[in-house]
Amino acid sequence: MVFAVMSVPSIYTHKASPIWLWLTYFVFTISEIFLSPMGLSFVSKLAPARLTALLMGGWFLSTSIGGKVAGVMTGFWNDFTDKKIFFLILVVAAFIGGVLIYMRIKSLNQIVKERTGAS
Repeated sequence: MVFAVMSVPSIYTHKASPIWLWLTYFVFTISEIFLSPMGLSFVSKLAPARLTALLMGGWFLSTSIGGKVAGVMTGFWNDFTDKKIFFLILVVAAFIGGVLIYMRIKSLNQIVKERTGAS
């Protein structure tokens, strides 16, 4: 979503107003506020009791790896003459990640049902 927000100014101009940057950080903040508690709750419910703390750390490790990948990707910013392509790659990568997660929904629902008894 964030990359979709930043692709809009790159389509029309090569300079971004501070408003676009604020919108980007707003989307980051809101997504973190919504995602982090749900992810941590999911990990704490499904992790074996003796591995809960380790897997919580894994949740935060995955977040930090995502930040590192985003930082590495920004290293290629100057290699793109057309900035739309840069943001398009990020949007496509996010879409592929969403599809991969969606493909696991049935197995995740089954695990939740077995562990918690919820449907």
